[in-house]
Amino acid sequence: MTQPIIEKSYLVEVNVGTVSAQKQINFQFVPQLEGATIYSIQTFSATDLSVSPNGGTVASLLGLAECTVTFAVGDSQDIFLLPCTDLRSPTIFGFQRMFANKKLNLTKSFITINAIASIANNNVILFNFIYRK
Repeated sequence: MTQPIIEKSYLVEVNVGTVSAQKQINFQFVPQLEGATIYSIQTFSATDLSVSPNGGTVASLLGLAECTVTFAVGDSQDIFLLPCTDLRSPTIFGFQRMFANKKLNLTKSFITINAIASIANNNVILFNFIYRK
């Protein structure tokens, strides 16, 4: 499978706030991605980018390993539940996790903090959406 040609890319920051086990953090509405066809999604750890574009502290690789992300697809009942580390390119040998042109419903999608040993209050988890509109 070939890697996607980036037509458009949008970086979304999700601040985890005060951490607690099994806490769910919803994605906010992102107008740039509304109705977009998603090719692939990437996450980044503090090893890749220490500070987010908005000045937030990016979660460490161990912090990402404590989180999962649930993506809802459009109006259907399709759900993708993935470890956040599974979306990080260096973890999957430099590739990007492809999503076969799905239209995600971000307002129904969320991150779950499964453990709290390595993720800190107000860490930011970054998602890069590669898409077409």
